[in-house]
Order: sequence, then structure tokens, then C-alpha cells
Amino acid sequence: MSPEENSHADAPESTPRISLRAALLGGAVLLLATGLLLRLTAPEPVPIEVAPNLGIPVDTLILAPAALQHRVSISGMIQARRGVELFAEQAGRVLEVGAEELDRVTAGQLLMRVDPLPGEVEVARAEATLAQAKSELDLARAELERSQKLATSRVSSVSDLDRKQNSQRVALAVQRAAEASLRAARDRLAQRTLLAPFDGVLRVFDSEVGEYVSPGQRVGELLEVSRVRITIGLRDLDVVAVRPGMQAAVRVDARGRESHAGTVLRVAAAADSSTRKFPVQVEIENADGELMPGMVASVDLELGNRRQALLVPHEAVLRDFGLAFVYVVHSEPDGESVVRRRRVTVQSVPFQPGTLEVTQGLSAGEGIAMTSLRQLRDGSRVAPRTLHGARSTGGSRSDRLTQ
Repeated sequence: MSPEENSHADAPESTPRISLRAALLGGAVLLLATGLLLRLTAPEPVPIEVAPNLGIPVDTLILAPAALQHRVSISGMIQARRGVELFAEQAGRVLEVGAEELDRVTAGQLLMRVDPLPGEVEVARAEATLAQAKSELDLARAELERSQKLATSRVSSVSDLDRKQNSQRVALAVQRAAEASLRAARDRLAQRTLLAPFDGVLRVFDSEVGEYVSPGQRVGELLEVSRVRITIGLRDLDVVAVRPGMQAAVRVDARGRESHAGTVLRVAAAADSSTRKFPVQVEIENADGELMPGMVASVDLELGNRRQALLVPHEAVLRDFGLAFVYVVHSEPDGESVVRRRRVTVQSVPFQPGTLEVTQGLSAGEGIAMTSLRQLRDGSRVAPRTLHGARSTGGSRSDRLTQ
């Protein structure tokens, strides 16, 4: 086959190859045009602002002088000033009862009278014995006087005079014994009448007319309530500020929390072994009898004079190796806030276990960090949130404490 014939044979194969190239080229141009169109019609991008580092957020307490006067308010139960149990002292049948249980009685009032007949008989016998002893003593004295006269005249012997003197001494001893027996009989007769030993309230009185009582049998209990007492327990840090004679205010829930004047009567010199607290006894006048044993009351004690002090919550103070530290918030020239670790001297405030008094290291107007303390280091940047005044802090005590 000639060359011309070969060229005509290859022509059909080149035509499809050129068409494929044109299609690819056209697609590329179309994509490029579409991309340019989208780029031209897209909105302008908005830049994203990155928040600056504001530091560790902390609550900041601005220190200000506070009037400090120690006060404690502790609940307790009212008790009678004193109480006695009443017993029958002589056996016999009860003939008369002068009061009943829960009655108010006065000193010397009849409570119970036991049949006095056995006692009266005993007194009568003792009186007869005493009369006989007096008669014998008178006779012995008369005989001794005659013997002394006869001995002066030497009519009577010395031995007879000695016998008369001895007879007088014996008669005198018998009279004294009879007098003692009469006093004992009269005392036993008096014991058959039970009288109230002081003004008070009969909390218990079980005697009834016709009942037979035995010696030593308990018949009642008498409480003195003209003055009542409350015993409260204080910690060792608190009791050092209490002295006998200090004034106290007592508020009774059952009486609408009306305030009654009280006085610290006694302060224990040792702690109670079970509670580890020091008992303090407060006495309250109760002439009108409004305060009854068993009522719940609150005792308010104010200690010392008011003074100015810097108070901080206990949780704001860190302790390392027995030393106390706080983080003081400072404002830098560039407007940033940082904390500086500072050593301070603090002491406990009586009756406020959640509060400390700063005695050295801080001044009024400075701010200290209250929160995030474990995250802070000396020089840490912070974002303070200001608190003004001393923040109230509570304790884990069961007593209600106030400042």
C-alpha cells in the first residue's frame, strides 16, 4: 500500500482524541470562571477577636475597722436555785396535808402532819422523869446542907458528908439526863409535823390523809424558784474572758423572748471531763415566778469595751509551718491586678471561731484575696471582685454565736 493510502487510514483515529482534549479544557475554564465568580460575590470576612488574659478571678475583701465587742449567746435550761427532797422522819398515820403537788408554798407552811399521839406520850413521860429528877436533886441538896451544918458542929462525920455530896452529884446527873430525854422527845414530836423549809414550788408531793408513812420515806420535792440558774459550757478560749459578777441578758422562748437580767455567779476552774467545756453558772432574779425550771433560755454575755479592730474570715488566712499569710491585691501601673503574699499576725476572737483579728501586717483600705487561694502564687495576675466590710463566717459549733 502506498503512503497516501496509509495517511487516509489514520485520519478517523485522531478526530476523537482532539474532541476529548477540547472538553477537558472547556471544563477547566468553566471551573475557573465559577471560582472567580464566587470569590467576587463572597462577603468580607469578619476578624475574630481573642480575649486577653484577665487573670484568676478572686473575691477581694476591702479591710475596714470594725467595732469589736465580744458577745456570746448560748442556749441552756433553767434550773431551780436549790431543791430538797422531803422525807417522813417519824412513823405514823397522816392526819393532815397542807399542800398539794405543784403548789407554791411559803417558808414554815404546813405540808404534812403525822399522828402526834405517840410523840405526845413520849414527851409526857420525859416530863415526868424530869420532874422526879428535880425532886431528888432538891432532896439531895437539902440533905447535903444539913450535913454541912452538922459537920461544922462536929456532930456529923466526914464520911457522911462525902456521901451526901455524892448523892447530890448523882441527882444532878439524873436531872440533866432527864432534860436531854425531854428535848429529844419534843424533837421527835416536832418531826411529826413537816413544814416547808423555804419559799418554793412542790414539784412532787405524794402524801395523802390516812396514809401510813415510815421513817425515811420520800414524800415530796421542794424547789426554790425566787431565783433561778442556768449553766452553760464555754471553750477554753472563751472562758478566760468571763468573770463572776458580769451582767448577762437571758431570753426565754416560752415568754416571747423577753429579756431578764442575770449575773454570772460562778466560773468553773476546770473543764467538764465529758464535754471538755468549762461550766459557767448564771443566776436570774425570778420574784414573779415567770421563769420555771425546765424552760429553754438563751444567755447573752457581752465582754469588755468596744474597740476598733481589723477582722478577717478564717479561710482567708493560709498557714505554713506555723506562720500566717494572706494574699494582698495590688493594682499595677498598667491597670493589671496582681497578688502579693504577705505574712501577718492574727489572733482568735472569743466566741467567733470563724473570725480572726489581724494585729500586724495589714492596714485599713487594703484588699485581700478570699477565694482561689490554692491557685494563687506571689505575683499572680487576678481579676478581683470587690467585697466591702467583714464577711460573716459561721462555725461548726452548736451554740448560736453573734458579734
